[in-house]
Amino acid sequence: MINIDVNTKISDLSNFLNNYNILFKDEHILNVSKAGDGNMNVVLRIKTNLRSLIFKQSRPYVEKYKTIPAPLDRIEVENKFYVTTNRNGFNSNFPKVIYYSKEDFFMIMEDLGSVEDLSNLYHRRKIDEKLIIKLTKILKEIHSCSFQINYPLNNELKKLNHQHIFVLPFIKDNGFSLDSVHKGLEVLAHSFISNGFLKNKSLSIGEQYLKKGSTLLHGDFYPGSWVQNKNQLYVIDPEFSFIGDIEFDLGVFVAHIIIITLEERYLINIINYYSESIDQKLVKYYTGIEIFRRIIGLAQLPTNLRLNEKEYLLKLSNRLLLN
Repeated sequence: MINIDVNTKISDLSNFLNNYNILFKDEHILNVSKAGDGNMNVVLRIKTNLRSLIFKQSRPYVEKYKTIPAPLDRIEVENKFYVTTNRNGFNSNFPKVIYYSKEDFFMIMEDLGSVEDLSNLYHRRKIDEKLIIKLTKILKEIHSCSFQINYPLNNELKKLNHQHIFVLPFIKDNGFSLDSVHKGLEVLAHSFISNGFLKNKSLSIGEQYLKKGSTLLHGDFYPGSWVQNKNQLYVIDPEFSFIGDIEFDLGVFVAHIIIITLEERYLINIINYYSESIDQKLVKYYTGIEIFRRIIGLAQLPTNLRLNEKEYLLKLSNRLLLN
């Protein structure tokens, strides 16, 4: 495997891409820069004299936290997700894949251009109802997709996600200082982390998460995977995709809308917008667990929540899980 990053010489990158016949005959690279945060993978914007491309390559670890191992073939999962949604006629809300290499674990995608990263919703503290309805529609389209029998199981990444969602937030000495995130959070979180009922409930729901379901999932449907420009809304980064329960995607979605707005009513609103037969109790459980792990887990969000607001969310999660 040949690793490419922002420090790769343009001449070496040109040779690499030409070996795959990606560049046109009279095309040459002008500059290369990082595209987005690149939490999981190396993501670059390659500008040529003819077009702009997005290059994405996986590593055997999480790009942002290089001590955390992650499967190289997650890039294959992402490619299969886009191929599947496109085959089902849903291509307007996803970037177009131009090339995929199984040998060097990379993809070339269209550059969506100047897009707004919707992670800024955490600071805005509000979200337009029309945007929620659009996102719900896209999620339903993903879930309606037929998929090939050999769609990747994505078990390694599921197991990694399982640890970070259902296990690590409830371990007292997990090596992560909550006070380094927000002073006072360590004390606030103590009673929840020490709650045996909560821990057991999380482990129980985690077992459900690990089972194979029957629906194509995005696997990480939250603001970090949503971008938009003036004309279009896009969903990106489906490397956590797997065949599972609808309720997981919905629960993650609902959790982040509640974190943004601090309004519990969105649990029922989004279930109603989705308007399909689902296990509402399971959606509620996944919502509660996702809120917990985003407040007291390692995968922290770029929020400006006050400590009392985090306390409200933890108490809400506790109620969603145990009532």
